[in-house]
Amino acid sequence: MHFILKLLRIFAIFSVLFLASCKPESFTTASEDKLTFSHDTILFDTLLTQNSPGVPKSVNRQFLVKNTHDQKIKTRIFLAGGVKSTFRLNVDGDTGTFFDEVEIRANDSIFVFVEAYPLKSFTDNPIFIKDSIVFITNGNMQDVKLITWGQDAVYFYRDSTETDLVWADKNKPYVIYDYFYVKPGATLRILPGVKVYFAPYSTLYTEGTLKVEGTLEEPVIFEGDRTADKYSDAFTIYKYYNIPGQWFGLAFGWPSNQNSIRHARIKNATVGIFLDSSSSDGQPNVGIYNCIIQNMLYNAVRGNQSMIYSENSVFANCGSACIYTFKGGDYDLKHITISGYTDFSGSSDPALAVTNRLRNDFGQILATYPLKFSLLNSIVHGPKEEEFYTDIDDTKVLAFSPLNNLIKTKNKSFGQTGTRNILNVDPKFVDYKKYRFDLDTLSPAKDTCLNIGINTDLNNINRDSKPDAGAYERKE
Repeated sequence: MHFILKLLRIFAIFSVLFLASCKPESFTTASEDKLTFSHDTILFDTLLTQNSPGVPKSVNRQFLVKNTHDQKIKTRIFLAGGVKSTFRLNVDGDTGTFFDEVEIRANDSIFVFVEAYPLKSFTDNPIFIKDSIVFITNGNMQDVKLITWGQDAVYFYRDSTETDLVWADKNKPYVIYDYFYVKPGATLRILPGVKVYFAPYSTLYTEGTLKVEGTLEEPVIFEGDRTADKYSDAFTIYKYYNIPGQWFGLAFGWPSNQNSIRHARIKNATVGIFLDSSSSDGQPNVGIYNCIIQNMLYNAVRGNQSMIYSENSVFANCGSACIYTFKGGDYDLKHITISGYTDFSGSSDPALAVTNRLRNDFGQILATYPLKFSLLNSIVHGPKEEEFYTDIDDTKVLAFSPLNNLIKTKNKSFGQTGTRNILNVDPKFVDYKKYRFDLDTLSPAKDTCLNIGINTDLNNINRDSKPDAGAYERKE
């Protein structure tokens, strides 16, 4: 009996303790208790307006909603623009435009994620769009402002042309989903100031002819369609301004010929220019003039038995060789700058790879191909000991002439008498980390070259009688 009474007392004590521990945590209802936010304004850069519901959309922004008080707090969260708002929310894992009775624990916080889906505006210029996220807490109204711009675009989805076509609209970008195909016999001209954006994995594929006609003042832009994060900001770790591999690149296949790309900026692709085609008329498949091709997952230019001419151009920041002569080909490169520096990978590949041998995974030679290669008045430099790799069968070489260049290499044959090459000397770019490959005042690339008739540089600056190596002429 005493044992049973003792058990009952113990049970009663634990019951009291359990009930005390289960007492609901109280909420603050004091009007002076408000929320705090990690950001008071969420800013998106210019967004492309919708081609179809929810496409395209912005990058994802996020901010913290903080309860700095010693009690739990409840708040109501909603978009001021309601269901018609350009923006959509995700509050602590739930999506929508209105959230009631959202609880935030004492001295804790929750995440709010924001995306934007602007509707077509039917205007040439970007439109200003604003809204706010409203928080009603203990009778207080607070808000976080939302700001973006919406830009209409011309969309192509798995589209093609078999007749001549001109893209000339400088106000509305042209956006390619999956591919745009220039068929044999057709010519696509892209005029100065045009912007061409690409959805992930998309390409402009040419078997006809592509004429890119940018100017120094109005270059033609090729880049991914995630334009909302064009400049680095505090809202996201993903900086789409610099991420490679956002789209495939410009691709050319047989029987494409007489292509020319002038004053273009090609960036953030897998391969900037991919040529799977040999010349059908003895002229270059592609001529690349005064272009900047950078931030590629693999190569800026990759040719497969192709014929390429380039002058006054920069090839930089690539995960593999900036220029790769796959299966030989014919390459004529003058006053170009090839940089092996990268800011997104630890690639061990050189900046320039010239090969005419095809090898298997075990390094065995499977085939060799004819090669002509000329590199004049140029710079090949980067952080690795070898930035100019060659794998060449001399019996198939029709011509090989690297002359008057600054080259970083372990291959001493590039420095033989008569080549006028300068080996393993820092060209002193102004700031390669900021993609500034023009020359500093003390650059050893100054006044080292012979005049080969290219009288202006990438920026249309006149070259003097002793030109500088690379794409840029230094002017004091």
